Amino acid sequence: MPVGIPKIPYVVIQDIDGKEDETWVEIFDILSRERILFLGSKIDSELANEITGLFMYLNLENPHKKFHLFINSPGGSVMGGVSIFDSISYVKSGVHTTCIGRAASIASLILSGGTIGERTAFPHARIMIHQPLSTFFDGNPIIHTREINEVLELRDMLVHMYMGTTLQCHLQILSDLERDEFMSTEDAISYGLIDAVSKDPFGCIDMKRIRYDINAIRRDDGDTPSTSAFGVGDNFP
Repeated sequence: MPVGIPKIPYVVIQDIDGKEDETWVEIFDILSRERILFLGSKIDSELANEITGLFMYLNLENPHKKFHLFINSPGGSVMGGVSIFDSISYVKSGVHTTCIGRAASIASLILSGGTIGERTAFPHARIMIHQPLSTFFDGNPIIHTREINEVLELRDMLVHMYMGTTLQCHLQILSDLERDEFMSTEDAISYGLIDAVSKDPFGCIDMKRIRYDINAIRRDDGDTPSTSAFGVGDNFP
């Protein structure tokens, strides 16, 4: 049986007079409005565009409020990950990155690209780095010279990006990328990928805007939602 994701009441400021109203919205919509974003699957161009678009819009809306990016990803598209990494660098308010499961391949670079001092991981998270992968057709390697050169350029680019986030030397990173290098949270701290173990990962949520007194909330049709803490019940909208 699948786990249902409930809607919960959320406070909306309607006008310049500060009048408040409440509406029912999806959990992840609430979190994104509070600048809490999730990178929770394999990175492709669609996911990269979604996260980059959220960074862009929310940063324009309020350039002073910090973002929190939670990462649990096996990696994926190199250039998709690079676009997220570059987007983080343009956010003026800073991005707190947290690995909540694993950050492998290009996802580890995104993790390391958060604001210095605010790159964290859960105690039992795993981080893995390696060089970009590519496969070519069998045959004369001369035919695939351009593709090979592109992979080498990508590897060199990633080495320099890791150098900037970890402060490791070129030869060290180049050597570590030659194979899958798995790290514990403590290892990642020593390496410079993150700064600390996450102590209060959910302290970023603004609870003033999320209402738990659901009995006091009425929908437009006059029904009263369930009294469950997250609005789950027979009258779930």
